[in-house]
Amino acid sequence: MRSTFIVIGVFLLWISIKLCYNEAVVFKFTNAVCQSYNESWVHFNQCRLRAVNRNRNILNINGTILHPVNDVYLHLQILKRANGYKPWLFNVSLDACRFVKKAYNPFAKLIFSLFKEFSNFNHSCPYVGTQLVQGFYLRSEILQLVFPSGDYLLAMTWYFDKKPQFITNVYFVFTEDLSKTSD
Repeated sequence: MRSTFIVIGVFLLWISIKLCYNEAVVFKFTNAVCQSYNESWVHFNQCRLRAVNRNRNILNINGTILHPVNDVYLHLQILKRANGYKPWLFNVSLDACRFVKKAYNPFAKLIFSLFKEFSNFNHSCPYVGTQLVQGFYLRSEILQLVFPSGDYLLAMTWYFDKKPQFITNVYFVFTEDLSKTSD
């Protein structure tokens, strides 16, 4: 009986800390840029942020791949703003077709887990037709890394047949104000 109360107490303490921590974190998009280098292969119909409320905005990307592609490589990089955007923590290149079959890169797995439920490109190659990220918003409880407060850029360059075809750059801010955790 006593151990049950201890477990319930620890669980309630964990929930209260988690709720207070989430109130102290501002984690939201500031800009999104999608640019196609080859409009005859990839065309963006929409790439924009939409404000839902004061603390949350959502990302919508709607792009069309006009020809089937079986050879997709992705270059991911996180940059931190400090007198311009400087390389920060990750600089990864990976085979996207192989990654979707078996997630082999931990950084890419972390990024993919953030938006997997909001997208339709969670299948293996070939890719063709409309590719969507719809209603995606950042959630601090899913992010498993601790970021220092600041402005960041997730720069993604997509290669088809070893040629850069388009970029998707997503800018976001992460601010942690621990003074808001105490009442």
